[in-house]
Amino acid sequence: MQSGASHIRAKQAGGFTLLEVVFVLAMIAILVTWLTLNVTTVETEQKLREASGNIESLAKRARNIAVRQQRAYQLTISADNLSIAPEYVSLPDDDEVQTDVDGEPMVRENFDDVTASEETDKEITYEIRRWRSDEWELIEGDKKVVITLDPIGLVEPISIRCSVGKSWLMQELHPLTAGIRYEEMSVEDD
Repeated sequence: MQSGASHIRAKQAGGFTLLEVVFVLAMIAILVTWLTLNVTTVETEQKLREASGNIESLAKRARNIAVRQQRAYQLTISADNLSIAPEYVSLPDDDEVQTDVDGEPMVRENFDDVTASEETDKEITYEIRRWRSDEWELIEGDKKVVITLDPIGLVEPISIRCSVGKSWLMQELHPLTAGIRYEEMSVEDD
């Protein structure tokens, strides 16, 4: 009796049926196809997040420098690069003394100008929407958008959209902190 039972067990442990092999191969093919399609959307999302992250980090950096130095800085967005630099305004005449809120003479400190510039990805297009506007303005060619970051913390509420094909990422800058107040994203296959 025992020899017959061991013979049956040996037959069952022999291998897989053709149906099981076909099923596993089909599942592997579906998985490989799905992963291949998702890699392109992940790359697109990464490019969009990097582009918008560069804008956000430069805006926050310019805002912090403006507060520290008590003078306005500008974030410039163009099709080729992003940059920050101090806003140059005409200085008063030497004989005119500027006063603060209390009427005390202001002491103007000399700070080193802090500038930074980063190249933009050529595949990404940038658009802006100004406050109380429904129109997106495409930044292309020689067109530049300058956002002034005042030391008092007021920034024009502006939305910036980075696009690659049909995919886009839209961010709205917070008017006090120059950080991201609202973000929306759509990543689609091209």
